[in-house]
Amino acid sequence: MRNQRITHNHIFNLDPRIKILMMLIISLIALTGGTTGHEIIFRLIVMLIPALLLILVGKYVIGFTCMVVIILAWYGEAFVIIEGQQQIATLLIFVPSGIVTRFLPSLIMGYYIYTTTQVETLILGLERMKIPRKITIPIAVMFRFLPTIKAESSSIKDAMKMRGISLRLVFKKPILYIEYRIVPLLNSVIKIGNELTVASVTRGLNLTYKRTSVIDLRIRWFDWLCVIITMLLGTTYYIL
Repeated sequence: MRNQRITHNHIFNLDPRIKILMMLIISLIALTGGTTGHEIIFRLIVMLIPALLLILVGKYVIGFTCMVVIILAWYGEAFVIIEGQQQIATLLIFVPSGIVTRFLPSLIMGYYIYTTTQVETLILGLERMKIPRKITIPIAVMFRFLPTIKAESSSIKDAMKMRGISLRLVFKKPILYIEYRIVPLLNSVIKIGNELTVASVTRGLNLTYKRTSVIDLRIRWFDWLCVIITMLLGTTYYIL
């Protein structure tokens, strides 16, 4: 299976510290953004940054799709007003558009961080930020745990198809379907949890001793460019 993650050497793969900072700025502006005034242009640009980053790392379909959805939702939230007695129609456009503009940019940025950040790089970045290991280790474990569970669930689904067990069994015999789908997944979760624990101890991941790393983690020119542009846009947005 081809690895879907982008290595840290990719020029458009940001430093994990910069990713976290940009995530906070983009989420704040997207959630607290208004729908009137000249500042809405700057809000749109900030909301499009995560989709642009996805395009730069080669995820063109997802990036362009999210960009179009955000632009349409931003336009519907800020400019679409149906005159007359069609207030319900306006509400049906305004509410979904507001949900998209406030939550989708954060989700896209989270997806970008997830698909472009290696666990080792994330741990090193959090340690450089002086984050306590009681927080760093659970985040690293979850970062590795979730994609493994997804792969196991997909394997169980394929095995069920080979045995002729489809989604129709949910309506006919729901308890039996849960037994076929959930019980093997729970067994896999327990097994994977034990394996991750052993792997963490083997790699020297603990709460007491300082961990060494062969990764050369530096904030490069593209990292500075992205964070400066994001901060300038955010500052301009709140000043106007």
